[in-house]
Amino acid sequence: MSGGKQINCAYCERLKLTKNDIGLNKKLIHRQIERMMCLTCLAAYFETTEEELKEMIEGFKRQGCTLFG
Repeated sequence: MSGGKQINCAYCERLKLTKNDIGLNKKLIHRQIERMMCLTCLAAYFETTEEELKEMIEGFKRQGCTLFG
């Protein structure tokens, strides 16, 4: 995400993913991922809810993970 490049969801075309969306893609899938998903698509992919993913993000933030804003 260098240079302020806008990243969109590769599946539903949701515009401009947040830093947390991008961080979760990198944390759960792979740090070098190129095609990222929004929170809605990630929830569907992992068969969970957006709320559970948001709780994961907060947990990673508490642990000091630098992938999240």
